[in-house]
Amino acid sequence: MSNRQLFGTNRPAGRPGDRSRPIAVASVVACLLVGSALSGAIAADTLPPPPPVDEQGLVSPEPLPDSFTFEQMLALPLDNQYGVVGARARYERRRAEQQMIRSSNRPQVTVDGRLRYIEPGALAVENDQHDDHRAGLSLRQKLFDFGRQQDREDAAESRLVGARLSLMDEQKRQRLALLRAYFDVLLADQRYQALNERMAILFIRYDRARDRRELGQTSDYDIAVFERDYQAVMLQRARADADRRLTRRHLAEIAGRPGQLPRELEAPDLDPLFEREVPAVGDLIETAIDEDLALNALRHLHDGSKSDLAAARSGNLPSVHGEINADYYTREGATRDPFRAGVYLEFPLFRGGARNAEIAAAQAERMDVVARMAEREADIRRYATELVEMIRVNQSIGQQRIDALDNYAELNFMRNQTLYQMEKAADLGDAMAEMSMAKLERMQTTYALAMRWAELALLTDQPLAAVLMGQAGRELDENGGETTTEETS
Repeated sequence: MSNRQLFGTNRPAGRPGDRSRPIAVASVVACLLVGSALSGAIAADTLPPPPPVDEQGLVSPEPLPDSFTFEQMLALPLDNQYGVVGARARYERRRAEQQMIRSSNRPQVTVDGRLRYIEPGALAVENDQHDDHRAGLSLRQKLFDFGRQQDREDAAESRLVGARLSLMDEQKRQRLALLRAYFDVLLADQRYQALNERMAILFIRYDRARDRRELGQTSDYDIAVFERDYQAVMLQRARADADRRLTRRHLAEIAGRPGQLPRELEAPDLDPLFEREVPAVGDLIETAIDEDLALNALRHLHDGSKSDLAAARSGNLPSVHGEINADYYTREGATRDPFRAGVYLEFPLFRGGARNAEIAAAQAERMDVVARMAEREADIRRYATELVEMIRVNQSIGQQRIDALDNYAELNFMRNQTLYQMEKAADLGDAMAEMSMAKLERMQTTYALAMRWAELALLTDQPLAAVLMGQAGRELDENGGETTTEETS
């Protein structure tokens, strides 16, 4: 036993080489088939690589700049944003499922072997041979299954495309949330500024009243009224100051960059949105039903459910596969063949009701997707009608309201300025506060209109920058801004 050589003892010269030739042939065939399968499995993907993840979770990219412009916000990559990362994970899971289903139709190569010592029986031909080792190479390839495998691959492909569209939809929704957070910061800053001016005016009046009380020109009641008004506005200002920090924190979190909060944000010029033509409700609904990413994702899931149902219904059909086996033995035997090749038929006669269960599951999945499609179409019709109506309200009544406020604030300031010059008014505080509040309401109306246009862009799968900024936005998209469906599909 101490001098025994594994895989080849007690053999005449020349035999091992002769018997290893089938293994070499099978090895070459296996390598060629596996290489061909792998080359087809590696499909080009235009998506960027997944974001890096360490032991603590997502690795945050560079923080937001201290001065954050509107164009930077529209072009900011959101690959590390948690909602986008979750959608990307679901897409990667679908892609893995597709590759797993495809693998069952590719060559399956197996290498196995054994090391064994035996004591030969009295009737054995080679009764002095104690080694009974074996090495084998098997190649199995499905040849035909009446389209069942193709249905499964079609279903997997449809689910993958649906996940891709859902990922794109999530990116656009997070961009929309980022836009809303950006506007919230600007509104919080303006609200704080208006309340700060108001508080300064009330403090001056409160302080003057206290001076007049020392001269006996005012009462304690009047002082209490001034103090009450001053303290009320000071509380509102403190809340507005807290809002400035909270909205910036929310903006950084939505952007997936919580490391540093932006200090200054640029207020965009969105006045052209008031003059833009609003689409007709019927045209918008028709376009949205054709272009909505979420609805198109459901349509692909519906196609996948139909393919799943077809595969389930053919679950009891036969399948044909080819198999090549090459084996090497250290001990001869009447049933031990060094090379085998054949075509085999498998016909399931009874699977314990598995086929009926698969059909029922596929039908239920298809019914669920149909219901979700109908629900999404109803939401689109309602949402599109609401968008058109609210855009029209903001463009007409909203515009008239802010024009009236601007006109009043300007005339009121001129009036108070005249009274102040005539020494009939103590200060210009109320007029300045009115102008700040008018500016705040103008910003609220403008940003509400911009959000409606942005929601319309999401509903019809249009680039957000182009919808909000016109030609400048289209140039931003062309230079690497928002990704469109055609560029990534």
